[in-house]
Amino acid sequence: MRRRRTAAPLLAFGVAVLLLVSACGATAQAHRRPRSPRPIARAGSLAHVPGALTDLPRQGSGWLLSEHFYSPALHREAGYLIYLPPGYSPLHRYPVYYLLHGMPGQPHVFITLANLDVRLDALLAAHRVQPMILVFPDGRIGGSVQSDSEWANTPAGAYENAVLDVVANVDARFSTIPRRSARVIAGFSAGAYGAVNIALHHLSVFGGVQAWSGYYLQTATGVFAHATPAQLAANSPLDEVRGLGRRLRAEPLRVVLLTGRDDSSAAQQGPMAAALRADGSTVTAAEYPGGHQWGVWYPRLNAMLINASEDFRAG
Repeated sequence: MRRRRTAAPLLAFGVAVLLLVSACGATAQAHRRPRSPRPIARAGSLAHVPGALTDLPRQGSGWLLSEHFYSPALHREAGYLIYLPPGYSPLHRYPVYYLLHGMPGQPHVFITLANLDVRLDALLAAHRVQPMILVFPDGRIGGSVQSDSEWANTPAGAYENAVLDVVANVDARFSTIPRRSARVIAGFSAGAYGAVNIALHHLSVFGGVQAWSGYYLQTATGVFAHATPAQLAANSPLDEVRGLGRRLRAEPLRVVLLTGRDDSSAAQQGPMAAALRADGSTVTAAEYPGGHQWGVWYPRLNAMLINASEDFRAG
């Protein structure tokens, strides 16, 4: 069973939260000391990058960039947002927290609604997390906010492989720690499904995964409408994990699963957690009041950043 779309009342809640977050973000920014502009350097280089800051304004005390590159998986130019933490320097290497948006949706939601840039700044100032890079890939088909790629390789596009293209591009252009123990992939709704599906398919790339209201069984709908039973099974994490056995025990995942008790896919979380634990992964799973909505995810965003930081240290 796939997740249900957020209903109109939930969208109204999201708008209210967005207004609140924007106000809080503005207040937080007003109390930060002014900083003089400086160039952003790529990994291994101190050279200025022309135009790197032209697409989006700087946020918080770090830098928010809109990056574009050629994606071999999609056979076209692709993009992602990246947030460099305060004090980012190419002389230091950073772990990376990848976050996949839901569908419908877009990467900006992690800044405009979740306010993860301001949250990271505050947690760093409080010494609750270590410096990390935040990356928000774009999973929209043709740039449409209403599209649903499922972050999977389907006739609509190889969006699973496109996430790997983003990882390669980030490692090439920024000062990262290029190993699985320094990468966590997370997401909400379709992004949660995508994060788990991609992590299981590419155990050598990601060491940690977080799923905020994920679903773990794929159905023959949407971009999977013409999929074979074998393709559906290969893209159903609950089926896939049961066949990984030795591979997952050799490269276990650090996993956080959370959902709302009233979510239509909540019943899938328990079996998913049990299957991951059976093959040696460390799993934290929790249910909270609510359905498939920001009311479940929003109060836990700081905890997710802290968890990612702890995963990096554990790795």
